[in-house]
Amino acid sequence: MLPVKLHCDACDISVTGRFADNEFAALGEEDLHFLRIFVLCEGRIRDMESAMGVSYPTIKARMAQLKTTLAAGRQAASGGPPPAPAPRESSVVAVLKDLESGHIPYEWAMESIKKLQKEPP
Repeated sequence: MLPVKLHCDACDISVTGRFADNEFAALGEEDLHFLRIFVLCEGRIRDMESAMGVSYPTIKARMAQLKTTLAAGRQAASGGPPPAPAPRESSVVAVLKDLESGHIPYEWAMESIKKLQKEPP
């Protein structure tokens, strides 16, 4: 599916045409925030730990999850088969370890686990 109309509510201007889409356009706000931090930290996961206030395993788990999401978006755009999903159990284990060690609050852990459980197996 390709977008064919863009509209600005602030100035009430619409532009019609065939606009290219990419896998980044479909990312949610949380994933885009993660990518911003990754770029600002120049890809150094150790720097991301302090910027996000989470542990190395949590950053790695979120990176794997984002990689799977981007690959699925790329495959959907090309019409190919979806990629094999990343193992969810290790991500849940990483979240629980971060919760136990006090690196993340309970609310963040619950939100992360619920998000992981919503993903198709």
